[in-house]
Amino acid sequence: AGHPEASRLAREAGRHVGEVLATVVTLLNPGVLMIAGDLAGTAFLTGVRELLYERALPRSTAHLEVVTSPLGERAAVRGAGALVVEHVFAPERVEERLAALSL
Repeated sequence: AGHPEASRLAREAGRHVGEVLATVVTLLNPGVLMIAGDLAGTAFLTGVRELLYERALPRSTAHLEVVTSPLGERAAVRGAGALVVEHVFAPERVEERLAALSL
């Protein structure tokens, strides 16, 4: 909400995350890096980008897009729903249910 101390802390947190992501980006060389969550605002993203572009190899970041999730507040619910679907319809679960019906 524009509180300077909160913005500073969000940027600092972003810098810590960016430091880790620099290694990930250098190793995996993704085309897109999507940041999501409650902190994924301007200050946090600025911190991520600062350390990411400072520490990752230039070839890894030349075509890298750093974006925020379009799901916003719905991300957690959608993710939880996906986990439930994966669990319920996992091959071993389906096999268990089919075996139970065969009895």
